[in-house]
Formats: sequence, structure tokens, C-alpha cells
Amino acid sequence: MDLYLLLFLLFPCVSSKPNVIIFIADDLGYGDLGCYGNTSVRTPNIDSIAREGVKMTQHLTAASTCTPSRSAFLTGRYPVRTGMAATGLMRVNTWPYSSCGLPSSEVTFAEQTKKAGYMNGFIGKWHLGLHKDTLGDFEHHPLNQGFDYFYGLIGTNLDDFGHETKVITSQRPYWYGELFSIWAVTAVSLWCLYRANYIRVFSFVVFVFIWSVPVTFVYILFENYTLLSSFIHRNYDLVEQPIRLAGLSQRLVNEGLEFIQNATAAEKPFLLVMSWVHMHVFLRTAKEFEGRSKFGRYGDALEELDWSVGKILKAVRKYGLEDNTLVYFTSDNGGHLEIGTDGGYNGILKGGKTHGSPDGGIRVPGMIKWPSVLNEGKVIDEPTSLMDIYNLISTAVGVELPSDRQIDGRDILPLLKGDVSVSPHEFMFHYCGNRLKAARYRPRDGSKTWKLVTHEPDLIPGSKVCTFVCSCNFDVALTTPKLYDMTSDLGESNPIDANSNTYKEISSIILQAIDNHKNSVEPVETQFTWKKLAPKLTWQPCCNGRFPFKCLCTDPKYPE
Repeated sequence: MDLYLLLFLLFPCVSSKPNVIIFIADDLGYGDLGCYGNTSVRTPNIDSIAREGVKMTQHLTAASTCTPSRSAFLTGRYPVRTGMAATGLMRVNTWPYSSCGLPSSEVTFAEQTKKAGYMNGFIGKWHLGLHKDTLGDFEHHPLNQGFDYFYGLIGTNLDDFGHETKVITSQRPYWYGELFSIWAVTAVSLWCLYRANYIRVFSFVVFVFIWSVPVTFVYILFENYTLLSSFIHRNYDLVEQPIRLAGLSQRLVNEGLEFIQNATAAEKPFLLVMSWVHMHVFLRTAKEFEGRSKFGRYGDALEELDWSVGKILKAVRKYGLEDNTLVYFTSDNGGHLEIGTDGGYNGILKGGKTHGSPDGGIRVPGMIKWPSVLNEGKVIDEPTSLMDIYNLISTAVGVELPSDRQIDGRDILPLLKGDVSVSPHEFMFHYCGNRLKAARYRPRDGSKTWKLVTHEPDLIPGSKVCTFVCSCNFDVALTTPKLYDMTSDLGESNPIDANSNTYKEISSIILQAIDNHKNSVEPVETQFTWKKLAPKLTWQPCCNGRFPFKCLCTDPKYPE
């Protein structure tokens, strides 16, 4: 007994459950960080995670847009299995007060740690829904998905919140002209109906009126995006409307620090997800970061993000938790090329956010440090996935994976530790919405990773971008799929000759894997119907209870 006690005192981390801290950035490009080659913006705190742990160079999301990527991240499952893959044009949960959201039947990694007695906190951007059937059921809320504390955005950050530009005019530059034309035709039609009482004219007027009503409704929604979507919640309570973007990072950091302090005081292991609002537009920082970088407001926001990560890491050291804390940093998808310098940098990679098949939208920074388990300074070039974190957390806290569903994440701990050298993923599948656009193949021997692309984004002719966002519906189906060696051709610029033996052999293997994967996907109710995606105006909150009048409040915890 004395020997056991001595060993416990000498090596407490062996017997105690590890804490888990997850940093997930929003729309951060693969080439934005110093540890991934950026020399124009300073990111020393984020870089330290790679230096003191493991950096993954082929780390992939399950989607190139926020909502489906985050659902896969939390559940370890492709969005197509959970109903979180879009079936139409709308690929994200645009309105926080719609009924679209992550089904409560899914088991998140927070519910996994909950089984092990963890205290779970989620700070920042959720973007996975709120209510399901009725106002106040909170079916999709973080507190109904395994978390004990939530502070942040149910929805997302948007251009409209900065009052400089609007999402709708970014996508449709002639939006107001189109509206004026529709309303003018409606007015003329009504005048004609008034002047001539003919059935044909009446039918035409009815048609025009029916068309103009939904367009006008859409106009009202998008003209009032800030009123309808800009909120901060603490647990179930609305505490700020609209969001003060300047200083938001500091408030998120403070909430994260308080959570760590409370969990430490309670002597409980904890899971903390810091889901940053940066680097999603609208980009606004606290005053002390304005003009700090040499890369405009994107660089300023990136340096504020790095400062935020540094504050949390410093607290972990302060409380003596560093050795037994698993720290993970990533992004939900790649940089948004269509918005220029405010959209991030994906390095040599082809494509970006919303692009279905290219790596620029799905290959993201990925770093893990866990000092008591992982050696520092290791670089892994093997394919890994955000979905693997589900398995890693479950293993770390000692909880078995759910046995009643397909988990697409894999156990990467042996790879991280260096016990194996080949990715546990033989095949990985790349979706745009609910449509499969490409697939990866990592043979069990050799060192190459292959990628077969069956569809490409419908880019603006002569350019490398779409108009604001790419649409899965209009992707170009390739008559002959393109095969790339992703080990040497990161930019997907030199497809393998389709007449070569290599192409024929590898493409046939991948196409068979695609068929097998499709057969493994069971039908599920989609969350991306127009009925579910549409905002429920009767659910819209207002600080003073008089929606839509004077819906203004400031979080009393942070009055300045």
C-alpha cells in the first residue's frame, strides 16, 4: 500500500483523467499561421502548440462550410449520416431562430466526456441550432448536447453586424435593382387591373403578386439581419443584442478563464471548447489590436486570435494543468477566397471555403499537444480528420465509442505517438452538401496519398473563385475524373494521365470505395429543408420583450 501511494504521488497524471481544451477558429486559412509558413502575421501562441506537440499537415474537415463541418467535428460522423448535409442551395444554418439544428439523438464528444464525470463548457460560436419544435424547447442548444455551460453565439458572425456591407448584396450585387423591378411590375400590374377588368389581366396580376410577396419577405429578412441574428446567450438567457464585436474576443477569453478556474476549484476534469468568432467576417478587434499587424484588419484579427489562445494557455500553466491537458487547435474550414484580403490565405492549396472538392476549403491547420503523452516537435503528413478528435477524446477519458451508429473518426493516438506511421484512414470522402465530389485513398503500403475528383466548382470563367460562394448544385461533373498525387501535388495542378496504368488502377479502387461508402449511408431526415431553415419570426427574442422595437441590451457582466 505504501508503494502504491508513493507511485501515485510521484506520477499523479498517470491516474488522473486529462483535461481537454479545444480551440476551433472560424474560416482560418491553411496558410495563415506561422507554423504553416506565414511570415507576415505573428502567431507565436498558436505556433507554440505545434512546437510543443504534433502538427498535422493533411488535416481535413468533413465539409467546406461551417454548420456541417462543426456537426461532424462534434459527432465524429459525416454530416450526411446525421441530417446535417445540405440538400439545396443553403448549406449553413443561417438563422439562429430556425428549427434546423444538430439532432439531440446524436452523441457529441461532450456527452462522451459527461459519462466520465467531466465538467463541459462551450464558449463562442455554436451555429448548430437552438429550438426544434416549439419556442423554448432548446432541443439543439449546447446544454442539450452535453455541455454544462454556454456563452456565445447561437448563430454566426456576419458582414451585416459591422454595418459596412450586407450578405445579400455580396451575393447579389444588383439586389436593390431586382427588387425595384419586381415592385414596379407589381405596381403596374395592379394599375392595369384597376383600369381593365379582364380575366387575363387579373391572372397575370395574381401571378406577379404571388411572386413579389416572398421576395419582399426575403428583403425584410436580409435588411434586418442584425436585428434578427445578432445575439449573445449565457446558457439559455439572451444577454446581449446586438453583439458588440469590438472586445468580443476579450469577453470570450474571460468566460474561458472563469470556466477553467471553476472546474479547477471543483476538482473536476474538464472539457472546454473555445469556438472563436475570428476569422469570420465581419472583422473587428479591440482598439489595442487595430493597426497592429502589417496585413490589414485580417492580420489584426489574427493577432487578436493568437493573443486569445495565449491567455488560455497561460491559465493552464498557472494552475499546473499543462502536463495532463490535451490541447487541440484547428479551423472549421478553409479561408474564404471570394472576399479578398478579409478572407484568409490557403497557401498553395487550390480553392477555399464553399468549394466542394479542392483542398483549400477542407484542409486546415491541426495541432495537438499533450505533454504527458505526446512528444514535442513531431510533424505528421498522413491524412487525418477533425472527426478523429471524437475518438481521441473518447480514448483519453476512457469511454467506449457508441456501438449503435457508424463513427467515421478513427483512432489516431498511435499515429500521434509514433507507434504507427500510416494513417488509420484508408479512404476519406469529400462532400459538398449531400453530394460526394471527391475521395482520398491512402494505400496501406508506400507513402503516397491519392485523391480522385469527380466534380469541380463552377468558377467564374478565367478566375479561381465563384461569385461570393460556390454552389454544390452547379458543380461541373467531370466526364473523366481527375486523379492527383496529394503527397507531391498539394495545389492539385498536375492530374495523373488518365491513360496511364497508375490512373486506371488507383481510380478503380477509389470508385469502388465510393460505391461501398454510399451503400453504408442510411437514409436520415435532413435538417436542411426550407421549412426548417426559414426563420421563425414568432421565436425571435427581444431584450425588452417588444419585438421588433428597441431590441437593445448589453451584457450586464461586461457593461464596458
